[in-house]
Amino acid sequence: MQLQQATPTFDILVVDDEPPVSDLLKRIAQKEFPEANFISMQSAQQTLDYLQTRPDRPPQLILLDIDLHQAKDGLSFLPELRAHLKGAVPIIMLSVVDNKAKIEQAYDQGAVAYTQKPEDLLGWHTYVGMLRRYWHQLVDLPTREHPLN
Repeated sequence: MQLQQATPTFDILVVDDEPPVSDLLKRIAQKEFPEANFISMQSAQQTLDYLQTRPDRPPQLILLDIDLHQAKDGLSFLPELRAHLKGAVPIIMLSVVDNKAKIEQAYDQGAVAYTQKPEDLLGWHTYVGMLRRYWHQLVDLPTREHPLN
């Protein structure tokens, strides 16, 4: 008897200017978080354009890179993104560094968490597994029956 793989039902929007990060998350999720559908955006404008096309189906979670290497970085985009989503979608900040000032700024602007990008493959597996356990299995998030507009 062959087991059917779970259909992705938990949309996670990843805003990161480095495509390998999103690709890695998608690959690891196949094993660690099969319910997840990782959707990749590389800029603030691309993210807003994407969200405009789906006002009735926002993601359940957003991973936002602090340093987007563009005119608008993740920290300056965070308030705009929260306002667009009316605060209804948890946003987790991602960074390669542990910068206390940026951590405080992220929380002040409404991030629900500030996490460091793992340094190796095992760390990414652990990270994705923890996303699943906490955000998919433990936490009750707003339902999609209540659109943001």
